[in-house]
Amino acid sequence: MKMPPMVRTLLVLMLLVTSGCGNWSRKQSRSGLLVEPADAARLGYVVNWSTNLGVPKRHTLSSVTLLGDLLFTVEAPGNLVSAISVRNGEVLWRRVVGAPTETVYTPVRDEDRAYFNNDTTLFTVGIAHGELIATAELAQVVETGPVLAGRYAIFGGVEGTVFAHDLDAGYAKWSYRLTSGIVVSPEESQQNVFVADSQGVYAALRAADGELIFRGRTFGPVSARPASTRSGIYVASHDQSLYALNRVTGSDKWVYRTASQLTQAPAALGQGVYLPVSGSGLVALGATDGKQRWATDLQAMAVHARGGNVLLLYPGGLRWVDEKTGRVVEDVQTMPLQKIVPLPDGGLLVVSPGGRVHRLIVKR
Repeated sequence: MKMPPMVRTLLVLMLLVTSGCGNWSRKQSRSGLLVEPADAARLGYVVNWSTNLGVPKRHTLSSVTLLGDLLFTVEAPGNLVSAISVRNGEVLWRRVVGAPTETVYTPVRDEDRAYFNNDTTLFTVGIAHGELIATAELAQVVETGPVLAGRYAIFGGVEGTVFAHDLDAGYAKWSYRLTSGIVVSPEESQQNVFVADSQGVYAALRAADGELIFRGRTFGPVSARPASTRSGIYVASHDQSLYALNRVTGSDKWVYRTASQLTQAPAALGQGVYLPVSGSGLVALGATDGKQRWATDLQAMAVHARGGNVLLLYPGGLRWVDEKTGRVVEDVQTMPLQKIVPLPDGGLLVVSPGGRVHRLIVKR
């Protein structure tokens, strides 16, 4: 059976965050929290609330997505969706979306509705109560969630077609053909969308009508979602290169070469780009010039930036490092974590593979 790209990514991530944790275990958690209060304080945070979704063994959270003031999780198998209030941690509703045997991907949201999809169908769900409002057949088979641009949910299909599904009309309004299957969600880029396919061909399209802005290619598949900022679009390719593209013209601003295929998404935070390299660790690059600032063999992901420091999530812990030098500022052990979700106020949501969610607020 073919394993969807998102599931493959999640398995890699779960292996990353649950392996190498030393003797840190649930028995050693004095408070029962994912991050001990004293350790949270060392990182500059205070534990605000705690919620436990009670994900059964052999199940996992296939997606964890912050959409406005709600955190949405999707449990697999079974497609049980939970909506959690960021304000107080209350689980507002839980419901199964679609057939339990299908894969449901990362959702998007407008003001009062959330949109979930499986390979063939888009589900419109009410934010307040989780009621199913509508379903619509997608124009192409997909293996990812969309990006939302106005009233269009823009998808990349498994046959290489990018298409804009009109949320009001219920069908595709425009489409554009790449060369092969698309296995990562499109990325929004200032009223445009950027999408790359599994042969490494990429394109920027105007979200309103699908008009081509620019097109180019890497020399290997793209299986990790690009990062987009005001300074550029960053594309990791299996050709062992990270490409920094001019977001207007698509020309190369710089290219960083590695010794390994790049299969994990880069993170653009602050003035840096942080690139996980399989078998090597994490590399920090200047966003504007692509020069290497520092590197660590720690199998880590950069998840947040604040006050000139970058927060790294690694197996069994969290670490603040200086963004320019990589010097360790603070380091704490944690229970196994699946994801860190930064909040607009500088706080964090920390999420475990078993569905425990804590909110950390900035310590004053």
